[in-house]
Amino acid sequence: MGRVPITAALQDAQKNIDLVMYGFTDQTLLNRILSQKNKNIKIILENHPYKAENENNKAIQLFIENHLDWQGHLPHYRLIHQKTLLIDDKKAIVMTFNFTSSSFSKERNFALVIDNPEEVDDIEKLFLSDWQHRFYRPHTHQLIISPLNSRQQLIALIRHARQEITLYAQTLNDYAIVGELAHAMHRGVHLRILTSSNLHEKAIHYLIKQGALVQRPQQYYIHAKVMILDNEKAMIGSINFTQSSLDSNRELSVITQDPSVIQQLNATFNQDWEGGLENKNAAFQMQH
Repeated sequence: MGRVPITAALQDAQKNIDLVMYGFTDQTLLNRILSQKNKNIKIILENHPYKAENENNKAIQLFIENHLDWQGHLPHYRLIHQKTLLIDDKKAIVMTFNFTSSSFSKERNFALVIDNPEEVDDIEKLFLSDWQHRFYRPHTHQLIISPLNSRQQLIALIRHARQEITLYAQTLNDYAIVGELAHAMHRGVHLRILTSSNLHEKAIHYLIKQGALVQRPQQYYIHAKVMILDNEKAMIGSINFTQSSLDSNRELSVITQDPSVIQQLNATFNQDWEGGLENKNAAFQMQH
């Protein structure tokens, strides 16, 4: 689906656009944001991405030239790695991808479109709290926020799995998460992982030895951060299965039990597992 769900959402905005992003270099999306500069736009964009410190310079310069409100640093967080778009306080799009050209051409990514008022309100309040450098604790259990509750939430999800866990994992090296996945397999849970990590890396190799099935696709890059549990529940968002993502960065993922989303995620995972792939991005509309 490429950029279409994002450009359409930006085009539909009537009053407010609130964006949190880690990497922003895609010219099409920059142009679409700038075309809406008469709206109330607030942007939180990481000032110095890790190992790509100048990546966002062009976007930041355009924000300044066009008098858009933006921030590039949040106190107490190592990096702003969250990827969330809010439209008119009515719709939230929680993404695994950055606003970069490679995200839409070379990577597997997902976005979840949320219109549940309580969840959108929680995400909006989190955004405003970060904007004002204040603390916020969400009211809904569907939000997984780093470093607030992500480690506890991920461990709880893994511990409740009964039959199967499937993972899209860009990287997977957090000691506690790897241990929980191993414990899950020991109690009979089947684990499949699609990753772009080297299969000889210590954590991946350990999980393979414990019985995990792991594939590293060659034709595209796994940038998605998705966990599907027992074909009933899924986590989608910016959170990687790494110590820094869980404990140091500002991140946001969401939990969904929407059957249509789960069905599409499973179908896409199985297609990717078999290697048949054409479109590398997908966006799913939650049904309420």
